[in-house]
Amino acid sequence: MRPGRRSGRAALAVLVGVALLVGAVGALAGPASAGDTAGALSVSPESFDVEPGDTVAFEVAMVNDGERDDDGVYGLTLRLDYPSEYLTVTEIESADWFREAPSGDDRSQPDVDVSESVEYDDERGAARLSQSLDDPTTGVTGEAVVATVTVRVEPDAEPAVAELGTRETSTDLTSRRDYPQPLATPSVTFNVSGGGDGEVVTPDYDDAAFADTDDGESASDGDTDGGDASDGNASGNTDANEGEEANGSDGVGDSTGDEAPAPVGGVLLGVVAAALLLARR
Repeated sequence: MRPGRRSGRAALAVLVGVALLVGAVGALAGPASAGDTAGALSVSPESFDVEPGDTVAFEVAMVNDGERDDDGVYGLTLRLDYPSEYLTVTEIESADWFREAPSGDDRSQPDVDVSESVEYDDERGAARLSQSLDDPTTGVTGEAVVATVTVRVEPDAEPAVAELGTRETSTDLTSRRDYPQPLATPSVTFNVSGGGDGEVVTPDYDDAAFADTDDGESASDGDTDGGDASDGNASGNTDANEGEEANGSDGVGDSTGDEAPAPVGGVLLGVVAAALLLARR
C-alpha cells in the first residue's frame, strides 16, 4: 500500500473519531429528556390515617435552583392525580412561591406579576394549579410552599391505602422554554379505615384529564382564595370542570414524557466519514 493512501485512511479514521465524539457531547448537552429533573417537590404530611367522609389538608413545597447559573423558573404546573373512588381534591389554595422562594443570593422578583389558574377534573381523578410569570425574562430560583391541598375521603370508600401522586408536575425554565422539565415528585398516602389488607390503590394518570376544558373558563383565575373552587368541587367536580379553561401546559404528562431531540449533526458526519473510509479500501 502506498504511504499516501495509508496516511489518507488514518486521517479519515481520526475524522470519524472526532465526529462521533462531537455527536456524543452534543447529545449530552442538548435539551433534557424525561429522566432529567430541575428541582424537587415535597409534601407535608406524607400520609394520613383517615375514615370515609374525612377531610384533610397537606402542603406542597418546591425547591428549584434551575440547571444553569443563569437559569430560573418562569412557569409551574402542579398536577395532582388520585383514585376518584377513594379521594377527591376539593381545593388547591395557591401560595406565593414566585415571591417567597428567592432568598439570599437567589433571584428575587418582589413585585413580579403572576398569572394563575386552578382546574379540577374529578371524573378523571385529577386537579392542577398552573402559574407563570407575566414577564419571564429572568425566572426565579429558591424554595417555598407552592400550595395547600384539601382532600375529601369518599363517604363510601372501602378500606385500602389510596395514593395521591404528583408525578405529572413540571416547571418551565428560562433556558429550556420549549421543554417543560419534570421534578422529583413524592406521593401522599391515605390509609382508609386502617388500610385494609395493605393493597395500594394508585391513580390512573389519565392523559385525557382537562381535555374538555378548551372552550370554557378555568375554575379559578388570578389570586386563588379557594372559595369558589372548593364549593364547586363539594357539589360535584364534573360540573365545575365543564367551565374550565385549558391551560397552556395541557397534556403535561405527554410533554414531559417525550425526549427532546438530541443533536445529530456530529453523528451524521461520522457516518458519512465512515462510508468514505470504507469506499477507499
